[in-house]
Amino acid sequence: MTNSVFRRAAAVLVAAVLGGGTALTGASPAFATGCLTDTGSVPSPKGGPGATATATLCVNSAGYAWLDTNRTNTVTDQSGDGYAARVYVYWNQGYSGAIAVDDTSSSGGTRLYWESGVGTQYRWTEVFVCLGYSRPDDYNGRCASVVYNN
Repeated sequence: MTNSVFRRAAAVLVAAVLGGGTALTGASPAFATGCLTDTGSVPSPKGGPGATATATLCVNSAGYAWLDTNRTNTVTDQSGDGYAARVYVYWNQGYSGAIAVDDTSSSGGTRLYWESGVGTQYRWTEVFVCLGYSRPDDYNGRCASVVYNN
């Protein structure tokens, strides 16, 4: 085992032990990475199911964040209520998106792809699913948190 591979494996092991075994990967050889997977749903304003999104969000110690492309990241509009499902990402104290849109006309949901491209000192990152043209910062009840990581 080379020295750099050993350091990477040791960093991932330490992060796994200290992080309680949360799904951790070693995507960056220089920084331990924490990845969390979860699902969020928001009901339709007309009643019944509205939209659901599932995402695996990774953030490393340098503040670089991304959705893990080795996992299934999707958004699905669940009813023909006239409100399309949209996904937003909160990162570096601001919102990105909509990064994906799904309407009932596109069956099976829409894949999510996103990465920050750079690091930041503000590591709080969160994925939201919303209905219609609502945004998470509207606080109107048409958005729900999918997964967050810091």
